Amino acid sequence: MKLPAFLVLSALAAAFPASAQESGSAMLVLDASGSMWGQIDGRTKIELARDAVAGLLEDWQPGMSLGLMAYGHRRKGDCADIEVLREADGFNAAALRAQVNALSPKGMTPITASVREAAARLRFEERRATVILVSDGEETCNADPCALGRELEELGVDFTAHVVGFDIQDGSAAHRQLQCLAESTGGRYVRAGDGRSLVEALQSVAVAEPPPAAPDPAILAREGQEWMPGFALEPDLDVTLDKNAGATVGLDFEVGQPAEDCKAQCDASATCKGWHFEPTGSFFVGHPRCRLFGGGFAVRLKPEGSDWVAGIKPGEKLILVEESGE
Repeated sequence: MKLPAFLVLSALAAAFPASAQESGSAMLVLDASGSMWGQIDGRTKIELARDAVAGLLEDWQPGMSLGLMAYGHRRKGDCADIEVLREADGFNAAALRAQVNALSPKGMTPITASVREAAARLRFEERRATVILVSDGEETCNADPCALGRELEELGVDFTAHVVGFDIQDGSAAHRQLQCLAESTGGRYVRAGDGRSLVEALQSVAVAEPPPAAPDPAILAREGQEWMPGFALEPDLDVTLDKNAGATVGLDFEVGQPAEDCKAQCDASATCKGWHFEPTGSFFVGHPRCRLFGGGFAVRLKPEGSDWVAGIKPGEKLILVEESGE
């Protein structure tokens, strides 16, 4: 027996303490793809989603802004069918409820692009931001939600994605994608399954988030090279080097802009310790990007394509000795 879907989102609302909700903003991203006409216990998934949102809105702390996005509700077969229905600027329960009730499922499931857009709308690189995604299936638009979660966690000031799965089987591609998206950002994945497992899931989302890890003086890191073709820097978020170090910054480059410009950006920044250059096409983005790392976390050298380049400033020890083979 499956519990009412509104309990799932109500539990997610409870996962945000009032004190935390007063200092951030959130975006609710709803799956309105064609599969939402499927049924669970005699009711369509879109009906359950409407009930879920109603429960969420009742428990939401108005001190935290809440916006709304949906995908797949306007056109069939269109991965660009993503719409911001309400910006995360204040909280208006009646307006949000009306917009959700008007959704009519039709199309594809562009999870990755939708969450990326939600994060951008929340200005996740500048302030605390939370995305709540409700989906009944896997990504259908040739993208990787799991990789996106790691990217947003790396670049965000305090970014979290909580994910609710409707009628999704454990071990399925959808389950792996959605769980990874949530967990890679420190969020919670909740599946509307049988009663016992759902109760356990609801209990888990109500647990307060752990405090940031303290620096570990036992961690050994080494210097890298200023120019390392074919590599990216991948932060290990469990290995804190300096909690007061500068934040990671992401820069969108123009098409044709070279890796040398990324190195120059790091060299010119007093807080940048290392950098990497992502060529056009990485993560399905149509332009190159530059990542500047402030040194808060140790990094691994991750092999990538030949057009990728990474670098560490001279004298800066960021690379885990355990991963270097030394």
